[in-house]
Amino acid sequence: MINVTERALTDFEQVLLGMVVSQPRSGYELKKLFTVTPAAAYRPSSGALYPALRRLERRGLLRVETATSAGRRNRRVWHPTKDGLTEHLSWLRQPVQPDRIAHELPLHLMRFVLLEEAAPREDVLAFLASLIGGLEQFVKGMEAYADGTGRQLPGRHPLLALRHGIVMHQASLDWARATAAELAAAPPG
Repeated sequence: MINVTERALTDFEQVLLGMVVSQPRSGYELKKLFTVTPAAAYRPSSGALYPALRRLERRGLLRVETATSAGRRNRRVWHPTKDGLTEHLSWLRQPVQPDRIAHELPLHLMRFVLLEEAAPREDVLAFLASLIGGLEQFVKGMEAYADGTGRQLPGRHPLLALRHGIVMHQASLDWARATAAELAAAPPG
């Protein structure tokens, strides 16, 4: 677990830890994963991946093993530690903060993806319930603003842009509700 005197992990470090928890990987495999998958939204800047891996190792969340194969260079493969698994699961189980939903929605979707392999269905459904609650509160607040203060904004475009935000978050809310219903109805496993 994280020492209270240490800073919290960044979103990128949390996602990186999750990628290693889902499957031990080399730095090259991680770099490729962040380039060719939807995780590209968290692609580290050049030269940031390996320092982040080393920070996670220093904190006791990852360990590295050298893997050898015939005719190829040795590769360093990163594995989660017990503390790394605990930290990852703790992060995945954090409730959604409604006041941050607009900024963190892509991160919540990444958490949803990582939950599949890391946690039981009950945890996934609890996360979705938290996401639904956060989105409901956010959409309701945006609608109230649009109906009140939003109508007093100068020009038409600000209100039209606000309506776009409402529609986008309502679509996310509809997806979260349908996903929760689908997963709750599916047989376990």
